[in-house]
Amino acid sequence: MSATMTGTRGWLRARTRETDEETAGGRRGFLPTAGLVLLALVWLIPFVFVVTTAIRGQGELLSSGPFSIPQELRLDNFLRAWEIGNFGTYYRNSLIVTGLKVPLGILVASLAAYPLAKLRFPLRDNVFLFLLIGLAIPIHVTLLPIFTMLRELGINNTLAALFPPYLAFGLPLHIFILRGYFRSIPDDLREAALIDGASEWQIFWRITMPLAIPALATVFIIDALATWNELLIALVLLSSESVRTVPLGLLNFQGQFSSQMTSLNAGILIGIAPVLLVYMLFQRYMVSGLTAGAIKG
Repeated sequence: MSATMTGTRGWLRARTRETDEETAGGRRGFLPTAGLVLLALVWLIPFVFVVTTAIRGQGELLSSGPFSIPQELRLDNFLRAWEIGNFGTYYRNSLIVTGLKVPLGILVASLAAYPLAKLRFPLRDNVFLFLLIGLAIPIHVTLLPIFTMLRELGINNTLAALFPPYLAFGLPLHIFILRGYFRSIPDDLREAALIDGASEWQIFWRITMPLAIPALATVFIIDALATWNELLIALVLLSSESVRTVPLGLLNFQGQFSSQMTSLNAGILIGIAPVLLVYMLFQRYMVSGLTAGAIKG
């Protein structure tokens, strides 16, 4: 009987220790979670301001403020902003640039990242480090040389002028992400394919690329958002109304409607709607695509 009671007491003490540890762990986990929730709310405040301002009338905004419950939904703000702001032209130009540049950038980055990750050749690591230097070059110091070169080529003030700088500044980060993910794919798959007679090109297209969908989706999101939102290079290279992209159109729209907050914020929502849609569709791949490269050197 005493042995049974001793065993019971030991089990209760062990169980109590486990409960205390779980409680302490829950408390420790609560603070980071609460901090992240608070940070997310802070980041959401500007977006809430834009939405609640865009769906109400100007008079109601001045009398009730942007964070009150709208008494009447004014969706005509969006129609007015679209028509007066010439967003049809800006959308067309941004869709052309983003739709062509993003797939091309991902293809070029993949073709560069694969040999840097899977093939062995002299100065491989040096080539990779050289490409990473592009991450440290500020865009501002290159604007004048870019403008001069594209003017000499005769493509200044056209949508074609945006592709060379957009590709050049996007490749270093994309190669960095894709190389890390490609290195996490087991080499045994490539070796088995080589034994079966597959070429490097076939291994790249039929094995590596399908397995790298999370990383490709991550790069797609980053590149699509960066291309759609880019302002500085487009501001320097484009001057005609017919070739302006959405950020340039919003800049011009802001100058015209600086006092009409409802129309201005409706235009902002029109401008950011595509990037929000892209993020919602592909965001589940973001974490796995960015962190998988940490598994292997």
